[in-house]
Amino acid sequence: MELKNKEEIRSAILQYWLRSAWVYPFQGPDEHTYLRLTPGGRLKMRRRIGELEKALGVDGAELARQEEAGTLPVERDRLELAMMVQAYDSERRLIQSQGATLGTPAVMLEEPEEEAGPDQAS
Repeated sequence: MELKNKEEIRSAILQYWLRSAWVYPFQGPDEHTYLRLTPGGRLKMRRRIGELEKALGVDGAELARQEEAGTLPVERDRLELAMMVQAYDSERRLIQSQGATLGTPAVMLEEPEEEAGPDQAS
């Protein structure tokens, strides 16, 4: 079965991550269920991000920005790379916010506050 709809592709990718134990469901404080990366999943994503960036000849962070902007074309590998970058980056930020120290990131997205520039309140 060939998937053409972006949501179908996204769902298939998430199901693969769940079956492969890259992510696990986590009940958040707001009663929503979130997917968290397993430690092994984080390592596998690090490697896979590098492989996909090399194979596709693109920067994963750029694809993640396109996905957030809604301009990423419907292509499984590019969508998966964008999703991996977003998941990997948000998981690292969460771990670091809890006081843990992590090594050098495989990829990192800029925070929106850093891009805001001069109109920030003083």
